[in-house]
Amino acid sequence: MNDIGLGKSGESENERDQLNNLIAIAVAIASAFMAVSKIKNDSVVQSMQKAQAETADYWNEYQARRQRQFGVEPAIARTRAMTNVTAELEVMLAEWKKRADAFKARAEESSAKAKQRAADFEAGNDRDDLFDLSDTFLSVAIALLAVTAPVRIRWLFGVANVLAGDGMIFWFAGFGGWIWIEPSFLIAFLS
Repeated sequence: MNDIGLGKSGESENERDQLNNLIAIAVAIASAFMAVSKIKNDSVVQSMQKAQAETADYWNEYQARRQRQFGVEPAIARTRAMTNVTAELEVMLAEWKKRADAFKARAEESSAKAKQRAADFEAGNDRDDLFDLSDTFLSVAIALLAVTAPVRIRWLFGVANVLAGDGMIFWFAGFGGWIWIEPSFLIAFLS
């Protein structure tokens, strides 16, 4: 027997409206977090792409400079072995040695820069994973909220909010660069 204003589950219209309002607020908050996450995650991915390209460029510079160094050093050795070294030739060989040393120093600089940019890429990748987890948890939360509205199961609303909360934690971790919070097992499972 249904009284006027009561639905199948015995909820009053006021209770139904309250739950619908809570669901709408939860969906709006989760959606807002996802929208901002998308913008930031795209920026992180662009930074990662730049770091990856620069890493390749610096390794190419490293290889080119090492090749120049290795081209000059044997030439010095061959010249010393095959020629009588005069004072004038000694000056020229000293200049070649300076060039070889300069190539070596620049190659080491390029190597250090390449390693730094590779580390920047890895840090960006860790942040990207945090934003991906945030989006995953928030998406599942929104899906559960969509189911909660018609079925009116309050514990499902609670589960959706817990998942949304987890998504928000990963969101803050992504923004804060808190890569220590990243659950590697979950990333490995989802990859």
